[in-house]
Amino acid sequence: MNIAVLVIVLIYEVVSIVGIGAFVAYQNKKKGGHEEGGFAFAGGGLPASLVGITLALTLLGSAHNWGTCQNAASMGVIAVWFGIACAVMMVVITQITGPWIRRTGAKTVGEFLGHIFGKRSGIMISSVNAALGIAMTCLEVETIAITLSFLTGWEYTICAVIGGILAMLYVLLAGMKEIAWLNLINAIVMYVALIVVFICLCFELPGGWDAVEATVQSNPDTAWYTSIFGNSALIIGFAIPNALGASLFHGMAQTGYQPVATAKSNKEVKKSLWYAAPINGCFCIIPALIGLAAFSIVAYRDAGSMMMTPAMIMDLLPKPVIALLAAGFLGVDLSSFAVMALAPATCISHDMYTLYKPNASEKTKTRMSRVLIIIIGVLSILICNFQPAPVDMVNWIFSFGVPVFVMALIGIWWKRSETAAVITFLVSWIAVCAWSTFGLQNYLGWVNFNVNYVSLICAVVVGVITTAMLPGKKGLFVGKKA
Repeated sequence: MNIAVLVIVLIYEVVSIVGIGAFVAYQNKKKGGHEEGGFAFAGGGLPASLVGITLALTLLGSAHNWGTCQNAASMGVIAVWFGIACAVMMVVITQITGPWIRRTGAKTVGEFLGHIFGKRSGIMISSVNAALGIAMTCLEVETIAITLSFLTGWEYTICAVIGGILAMLYVLLAGMKEIAWLNLINAIVMYVALIVVFICLCFELPGGWDAVEATVQSNPDTAWYTSIFGNSALIIGFAIPNALGASLFHGMAQTGYQPVATAKSNKEVKKSLWYAAPINGCFCIIPALIGLAAFSIVAYRDAGSMMMTPAMIMDLLPKPVIALLAAGFLGVDLSSFAVMALAPATCISHDMYTLYKPNASEKTKTRMSRVLIIIIGVLSILICNFQPAPVDMVNWIFSFGVPVFVMALIGIWWKRSETAAVITFLVSWIAVCAWSTFGLQNYLGWVNFNVNYVSLICAVVVGVITTAMLPGKKGLFVGKKA
């Protein structure tokens, strides 16, 4: 057990989280405590830099760090395409869907869908968004636990409990303002950590990076591991559906919209792209190389695809570098957990609780959000040990957002039929579950036919046909000025 490394990492996380959280909470109290949207939306007053950094780190977590290392061990450096996919996603959120939703004054994506199709559809989407957000918090707790486990050697469950408590503190004290400022610090730490690790590996890898390349290319089954384009099967089955799923899901999900709602204006949202895209999109490069290096050393393969990279890092790198990397990776996962937990809490407190109490005060919503975040945190700790690989789980989650994006486009620019929307959502989600659960992919021999393709085809076909056949209103933005 690396006690010194663990102590350094925990001191950094606790001091930064509690210190900044307490300071922001004090500032909020001086300004009146519960200003409109203060906890969930930072009062809607953040500049482009903080919006972009918060958006980048919100959607940069388990699938980017340990998930990319794990992917590189099974498919090579094509794993960086997950980062490329997320850069495309940032364009969609900041330049297209984020400004659209803000234009209606909606605070949640469910409220926005309610403006388009009706309250029933809005509540349905808020409910699904809340469930999927909770699923993603489980992934973040999973990788937080992995980081703590490789530092300490403790049981995974103990590390999940400790990590879950840290994750809840990241958001509980002061909400989105706390997250924004913590993300600014963690963005710097995580990139410094990755660069230092890469430099150290240049000196510490047995035989250097040339040996890594020679090892993987010596085996015909892994010869393409060093190519960013991998092979055609991976482009079709991994790269394209990742870009498709990430962009369409987060483009019309509360997890993608929550940071955007904190901006001063749509102008700041659009400027935030210059921070969000590079910070998020470039992150996967070094984790993919690190994962490939671990795979190239046969001694670490027995640890399994998820744990071989931590095992190599612990053996080859000096303790200060390990501490820096652990702090960076923990910061990434904690930041993702924070908004992934805040998003479903916001959906429930703003969209569902208000059905029961339409005039609920901001103070009441904030209190409820805090309670919900604790409940979500506890659920994540309990469930995180039973999930598949992060990137596999993320893609399955993405597929549920594809029909929401498709129907939002139809309802904005063509025609609004709530019945058509509900039918499309249900048919697409049933198809996703059937494809994922009953092994149809393997039975039909369509191994590379990603679940996001199934969701998109169902959504477009069913959405267009039902909208054309059923009565409805003209599109929400049809005939209106931008």
